[in-house]
Amino acid sequence: MSGLHRVDLNLLPLLAALLEHRSVTRAAQAVGLTQPAMSNALRRLRHTLGDELLVRVGREYVLTARAGALIGPVNLILETATNQVLSSPVFDPATSERTFRIGTASAAALTVLPALSATLAASAPGVRLDVTAFEPSTVLTLSESTADVVLLPDAVPTTLPRERLYQEDWVVVADANNDRIGATLTADDLARLPHVVFESEGVRVGAQQVLAQLIPDLVVRVVVFEFLMIPSVVSGTLMVALLQRRLAERVAAPNGLRVMESPVPLPKLGVDLVWHPRTAGDPGRAWLRRQLIQAVA
Repeated sequence: MSGLHRVDLNLLPLLAALLEHRSVTRAAQAVGLTQPAMSNALRRLRHTLGDELLVRVGREYVLTARAGALIGPVNLILETATNQVLSSPVFDPATSERTFRIGTASAAALTVLPALSATLAASAPGVRLDVTAFEPSTVLTLSESTADVVLLPDAVPTTLPRERLYQEDWVVVADANNDRIGATLTADDLARLPHVVFESEGVRVGAQQVLAQLIPDLVVRVVVFEFLMIPSVVSGTLMVALLQRRLAERVAAPNGLRVMESPVPLPKLGVDLVWHPRTAGDPGRAWLRRQLIQAVA
């Protein structure tokens, strides 16, 4: 590579034409040059490569051994430059067998994956998803090697590009047979009943923080590190918990839970798409982001 800057790469297509046609005249016609211009190009190529390339035998020109060995490499270089460097990248979901990596918490995964999987099955049968747990503290390391896109709560800061995927409000879940709750949930119910709360890396979500401010003596009986633990922990007890509405609607019936509106105002949870800026021009990743947005539309 150290001497490549001294080489006129414009000569490569002319070299390919000379190697193919083995004639200055025919090579010039093939690339739209005059014969003197092609003769000049051949002189420059001979000087650059240190080989005659074309030698006269009788009335015809034949390739030297070095020239014959160059046919494959030169064609490969030109094909690679044309198809992989100069051409715009394309992505066809119908024929692609690509694997996309999505970093997400399980609650967000349960919200988007059912519809996304159905879309892939119908329009991108060869595409594979690799869904991995993604901790908020590792978002700064996001790169092509970790994930193609991350579903990140809006409260978690990042300098990377982000776009709102969906916004979620909070409901309260309780065991369907919890007789400590009447027809509607009240603020007094929240204050006297024990709670299950989610906590990650020592931090609770904004809604839980607001609830703790509104009810300073809130009774926390269980702390979990995963939202999907909450339904089974609450089931069969007198405890209540905050849960994202879409998640609660999915898990309530199988766990015998009742879903109720919060009697106090709570901030909504935003979930964003986050990706590395160097991948912004990749049509495959752009397609994935569009499918994720449609999955929660």
